[in-house]
Amino acid sequence: MTRNAGDTALDSGQVSAQVDAMEYAVAFRRDGYFIRDGVMPEGDVAELRRCVAALPNREEVRRKKCVYGVRNLLEICPAVCALATRGHVRQFATRVLGDDAFAVRATFFDKVPDANWSLFWHQDNVIAVKRRIDVAGYVGWSQKAGVWQVQPPADVLANMVAVRVHLDDCNADSGPLRVLPGSHRSGWLDDELDEWKARVPEVVCTVKRGGIVVMCPLTLHASAASQTAGHRRVIHIEYAAAELPDGLEWNNRIR
Repeated sequence: MTRNAGDTALDSGQVSAQVDAMEYAVAFRRDGYFIRDGVMPEGDVAELRRCVAALPNREEVRRKKCVYGVRNLLEICPAVCALATRGHVRQFATRVLGDDAFAVRATFFDKVPDANWSLFWHQDNVIAVKRRIDVAGYVGWSQKAGVWQVQPPADVLANMVAVRVHLDDCNADSGPLRVLPGSHRSGWLDDELDEWKARVPEVVCTVKRGGIVVMCPLTLHASAASQTAGHRRVIHIEYAAAELPDGLEWNNRIR
């Protein structure tokens, strides 16, 4: 099933009126995803494209044959850091997490013919922290582009929101995000993946440039390789609101 922005719980306008905010929060908590077109003005989209393209070639930037992405955007791209705090983007986190929500990580992905990939069904399973501190329930430590990554208990990711800002039209043949609605409410699903795939129809998250797809990191999601010659540029911003235990700290907390 392909679902466009017009099929979501909100039909028009920003998530600003109180009744719309409530409907959005209810829909997100139920489904684990949300789609909205027309969030970013065209001029802002063009400026974000320019800023991301101008990033220097450093460890955070991956320009490999099969993947093009940029890690740690909050640290290396002021325009994305500012984007994460702007009300018309941040609202999609605060309406679920509360006014204390802060951005903890941002990454960039692009799918083009020489940097194209697919992802099997999975849940996002790591967070970025300032330093390694061994805490019960936090496992699988690694470093990527100089930043510590760790898998937390599932409830940490269940209480996060990822806002994906699309810088290009993302159609059914552009390798869009696909989700299994409601899968974010059941913790880790490694052993139940086949059952979820058989029971729950997938939703294909098509969206116009300047639109957003919001998702819970625990929502089962996948994407196919793009079948088009153009770009599929996405800025992916993760938000949290709760502190980490026993001295662990989020690598960023941008508000």
